[in-house]
Amino acid sequence: MLIPPEEAPALVMEFLERSIRAVGLQLIISVRRRAIRLGVWWRVDPLRRGLLEASIQYLRRGLRFRSPRALAMLREAIIEALTLVLMRSTRFMAFIIGSRIARAFGRVVRVAELIAVGIQWLNTPPEYRAVLNGA
Repeated sequence: MLIPPEEAPALVMEFLERSIRAVGLQLIISVRRRAIRLGVWWRVDPLRRGLLEASIQYLRRGLRFRSPRALAMLREAIIEALTLVLMRSTRFMAFIIGSRIARAFGRVVRVAELIAVGIQWLNTPPEYRAVLNGA
């Protein structure tokens, strides 16, 4: 697997913060299953892991979260777990990096082209890589 750049966690978290709006039982269960399957579940902060486990049981009983703070904490826990999961996907990392490069040049391109540009950037030796600014 290609080694992701040093900025990878920040790029993935930024993408997830824009993408994840609502938190539900199915999302929590699928994130947990995928994290366990990929072996990153135990790298999640123990308090956040416990929050995810407890929220699954809480929501399965038919209850719901009303506190905005509790929902924000749950969303942060999901973002942390998904960041660890998606960091293992070369294709997703290539998409994130390709979209950042396309945004820097002000271009709109297809997803396949974003992935190709991202893979090219990942395959470039670090001393020759262009710097990914906060474009």
